[in-house]
Amino acid sequence: MAIETSIQPRQSIQNIAYAVLCLGLGIWGYYDYSVKIPNNEAAFVEYIDAEKTKSALEERVRTTPLTADESTQYRAATETLNKYREKPAEPAAYDRPVQLWLYIIGCGVLGVPWFAFNQWKLTRHRYRLADDGSFHSHAGVVASDNIKGIDMSRWMAKSIAFVETTDGRRIELDDYKYKGVEAIVAALAARFHPGEWTSDARPIGDPKSRDTKKLLEEQAAAAAAAEAANSANSEANTREASVD
Repeated sequence: MAIETSIQPRQSIQNIAYAVLCLGLGIWGYYDYSVKIPNNEAAFVEYIDAEKTKSALEERVRTTPLTADESTQYRAATETLNKYREKPAEPAAYDRPVQLWLYIIGCGVLGVPWFAFNQWKLTRHRYRLADDGSFHSHAGVVASDNIKGIDMSRWMAKSIAFVETTDGRRIELDDYKYKGVEAIVAALAARFHPGEWTSDARPIGDPKSRDTKKLLEEQAAAAAAAEAANSANSEANTREASVD
């Protein structure tokens, strides 16, 4: 029976979630950069100008009466100051550069396409081990006779194996990214490393292996059956002794 991989659901969820997060941060950064920070800067400048105007006119009125225009300026400055509950904070010099480079460019312009590209790349890389032993991947079709072996050196540590071909290619199989890779690796390991790997691509004797668990379950069941048989024999012997 042919074995074919599919994208691990967690990979799609991760790429889509990060793309949406980056999009949200990019929009938020753009809003801060183009609306919020300029408004805060304008409010700070307006407050400072009104404060200076009011202070200057209050200082002048002590010695010289204000003209009509100056009185109007004083009232306008007072109204401006009264509309703020407290003095607006001056935006930091780094506020706009951070929003521009970190959120707009880093997250929005670069982040969203990056995770979208990763998802697209996953859809392009599928693997299939056909009934005739040929291996199908994005690198093309490798006939069974042209498969030289499988490198398992990183399998247990990184869940990555490499199909080795007679023409020198090494085609990566990543179990973290693709569902079904384990079955392909197990089938090739059985062919090229017989007696070393189980049917779920774990070293022989690994307690986490399905084969080992099945063997232990069978042994436990056999032991339980033997114990039950011994118990039944003991009870039968006891009854016979009582009759005698």
